[in-house]
Amino acid sequence: MNIFAELVHSVYDFKSYPGFRKNNGGKAFLYGLLLTLIYFVVSMVLPVMATLFGSGGFGNIAREAIPDFRLEDGVLWVEESFDIQQYDTYQGGICLKVDTSRPLTEEITDVDLLAFDRALIMDAEHMIVKADGGAVIRVSYDEMDLGDWDRDSFLNELMPLVPVVLWISLIVILCFGLLGFFLGALVVAVMGTIMSALMGCRLRFGELYKLAIYTRTPALLVEAVYAWLPFTIPFFYIINYGISAVFLWKALKQIKEQEMEPPAPSWTGEV
Repeated sequence: MNIFAELVHSVYDFKSYPGFRKNNGGKAFLYGLLLTLIYFVVSMVLPVMATLFGSGGFGNIAREAIPDFRLEDGVLWVEESFDIQQYDTYQGGICLKVDTSRPLTEEITDVDLLAFDRALIMDAEHMIVKADGGAVIRVSYDEMDLGDWDRDSFLNELMPLVPVVLWISLIVILCFGLLGFFLGALVVAVMGTIMSALMGCRLRFGELYKLAIYTRTPALLVEAVYAWLPFTIPFFYIINYGISAVFLWKALKQIKEQEMEPPAPSWTGEV
């Protein structure tokens, strides 16, 4: 069975799983690579492309996201003021304040930023930066020697770099995604050792790992669909690994049933 046929059969045909464990390691790796690429395209590349086409490309998105500003002779002017404070368990506390009409950096103390892991405070002449819960840094634009900028010149310099940065980012994300896929399969394989012991299936860990790679197919299919949904599902990753665990249990059940089947009688030539 070729890899593309295996992609289809791994979703619905539990009887194919006993054959998957006999595949060599190279084929199992190529299967995992192909599955990761498909998931990456469906859940990340296509949504990004849809957003870009719907918004008129990077240029329009950047112009809408970046307010009109001017930095000249170490003095910053920004058309709009910003005051964003939020906290979540993944990113921690984030604080963004921009107001060039008053000495904002003089009004905010280091104590005020203790609750935030990341902070950026900007006024007309100074800025405050805090990254990853580290020290609070106060600096003037003159000290940074940034030169003179406005929104148009900034966008003209930025736009040629965006495709390069985007492709590099996609490659890095894909590499981490591939690593995450095989680590996820390892987690499922460890669960499989417990299930195989309870069911009395005598499988080597390498065989369980290859089966686990194939059981990630339906789970990633559901995850790819979930990436397009406009709402979140609580404990989704538990559901995700639960799907793989159920498929692995069904696969082990098929293997167990095959092991218990008596060998087919062979003709001895006697009548």
